[in-house]
Amino acid sequence: MEADIEKLSKEIERLRALVYYDHLTGAFNRLGFKEEAEKVLRISFGRSAVERRVGFQIPFSVLAIDIDDFKKINDTYGHHAGDNVLKEVAYVLQESLRETDLVARWGGEEFVAALLGADLKAAKKVGENLRSAVEKREILVDGHAIKVTISLGIAGYGKENSLEEIIHKADQAMYEAKRQGKNRVIVSE
Repeated sequence: MEADIEKLSKEIERLRALVYYDHLTGAFNRLGFKEEAEKVLRISFGRSAVERRVGFQIPFSVLAIDIDDFKKINDTYGHHAGDNVLKEVAYVLQESLRETDLVARWGGEEFVAALLGADLKAAKKVGENLRSAVEKREILVDGHAIKVTISLGIAGYGKENSLEEIIHKADQAMYEAKRQGKNRVIVSE
């Protein structure tokens, strides 16, 4: 009986990994990120009305992150190189953030991160550190050293009613970073 329960637990964990994590990078996928970030939002803002009135809210920020000129990397070095770049950027993001922060591959060459306890000022500092860490990294693929940069947009929980709205604001700020020349961090107003 105990062996069956252990086998079942392992199978549940295996299935959870298939559903919630990106197979290439090991980061959360959209579904996994949304599930975990919603839990974090409930911790931060799902408190009682009394706690909210006395100002007991934990800051929460979202970073939208996009690898600059990713298509050029795929076109120049091949999709194998692009996959390696995605893995390496995900690794840098995960290693640079706290264990309590969430990182997900949002789609293609885009990532998102959720920072519990980080207001916009702290999130901007984190974003600059991430940008710098990726920029300094040399990714070796088939004898080629590939330099990569990222553009980041940041939004914090404010009057938004949902996680999707915060992500949307961060995404819009990231597109503004692209318009302003890439390899930069923009905070949503």
